[in-house]
Amino acid sequence: MRKLASVLLSLAILCASLSLSAFAEDESSSDASSSSSESSESSQPAEEDAESEGTGSGEAPGSVALGSTDLSAATSYRPPFEDELHSKAIYMLNLDSDQPVYERNAQEQISPASLTKIMTCILALENVEDLDNEYTDLKAYIQNELYNLQVDTLGGIYLNESLCLRDLLYAMMLQSANEAAMMVADYVSDGSPEYFCELMNKKAQEIGAYNTHFANATGLYNAESYTTAYDMAQIAKYAAQMPEFMEIVTTNTYTSQPTDRHPDGITWYTINNMQRPGNEDYYEGLRGIKTGSLPEQNIRNYVSTATRDGYTYLLVCLGAPDHNEEGLKYANFLPWIDTQKLYDWAFETFRVKTLMEIGAEAAEVPVRLSWDVDHVKLLAADKFATLVPNEVNEDTVVADPVIPEYIDAPVEKGEPVGYVRLMLSGQEIGRVDLVAASNVERSAALYYLDKVKSFFDTFLFKFIFTFVIVILVLYIALMIVRNHNRRRYQNRRRRPPQTPQRRR
Repeated sequence: MRKLASVLLSLAILCASLSLSAFAEDESSSDASSSSSESSESSQPAEEDAESEGTGSGEAPGSVALGSTDLSAATSYRPPFEDELHSKAIYMLNLDSDQPVYERNAQEQISPASLTKIMTCILALENVEDLDNEYTDLKAYIQNELYNLQVDTLGGIYLNESLCLRDLLYAMMLQSANEAAMMVADYVSDGSPEYFCELMNKKAQEIGAYNTHFANATGLYNAESYTTAYDMAQIAKYAAQMPEFMEIVTTNTYTSQPTDRHPDGITWYTINNMQRPGNEDYYEGLRGIKTGSLPEQNIRNYVSTATRDGYTYLLVCLGAPDHNEEGLKYANFLPWIDTQKLYDWAFETFRVKTLMEIGAEAAEVPVRLSWDVDHVKLLAADKFATLVPNEVNEDTVVADPVIPEYIDAPVEKGEPVGYVRLMLSGQEIGRVDLVAASNVERSAALYYLDKVKSFFDTFLFKFIFTFVIVILVLYIALMIVRNHNRRRYQNRRRRPPQTPQRRR
């Protein structure tokens, strides 16, 4: 009987161990599930940041709200003349949507040349309060440095001649006058070119031009000056949002205020032929921004914007050659040829199109806890329009819903339920939130039944249930042992006493 009790006790302990082991597995799987869910939720904002990271919103022709996307599918469309382009690095951006449409070696570091003056102009506009009434003169150290470097791209300013800051900005942006850029840097930095470079590089970081470094205010060659097509696009885009900047760079001719050496002022002419009507390189709709050349390094650069039919693009072309392998200088400024081809291609290739209408049915999701409804339709919460190639339409875009496995009633019409990813050529080009199409009432009976079932699935219920079983088994074992002992005791009392036998 003791063996039977031991067996029952061992059985109870085994039962408890198995139950606790099962509970532990349930808890660990539950923790893993919640951890996975939390990980998924925590990674989503990063992905969105990551998506919202290079993107923006804007208005296209007809006030169509553009979707926010990196347009990676559009950048896979290459111009048919790509092999004919001269520029080593290119970055083209649609400013209406902040979406890139073409890039080539966009992260390769190249000397910026006079594109540097865009940053010099930005710092002047942000740090000089009154451009018309703050003056500076051409200091001897500036003139000596330019003379020693044999720089010939100048604005005709004499030693000690004083001009207002506005005049100097026009001189350096239209005619690329290097002494004007150095005068601006000297004024903004209180005579410290090194400090001005610190300001330039700090501003570049703030703008997001992380692979850019400036070593001077002019763009004259320095091995420590470099940028990328992507970075220069960010800098130019930042500058283009400043009204005074665009007013300066889109001016073709400008005359300064009178000076003691120039009673009639100094007149400067833009060297940006693509915005000069009547010039053979003129491109209708082009506005700004800056050319840059380093003949000895065989580098020619160009940054511009252009608008047609309500669409605006920004284009950066870096590293086109100045001369061929034999050293013969090209007759044309090659970045202008690339610019004309790329703008024509972009204006003819891309359009803003609506790829999902508001209220469009996109998916359906199972519903629990309702007698009447087992599924509810999900509709697009917003209209989605974005810049895509002409041949793309709603039929060529694949809608990929990202929704829960099920939802519980009650459900309110318009309640957010997941989102849909819009896929083009295997690439995500945007997302649209989904909402419930109708109300769904909850069944009270199903709700409370689910609550009871949920309680039965809880750790507490399983623990109590197992505990009761263990106690019951132990009690039964105890009762068996007790009864067995009682019967033994009773049998001993009923047994007659034995008389001892006498020895013979």
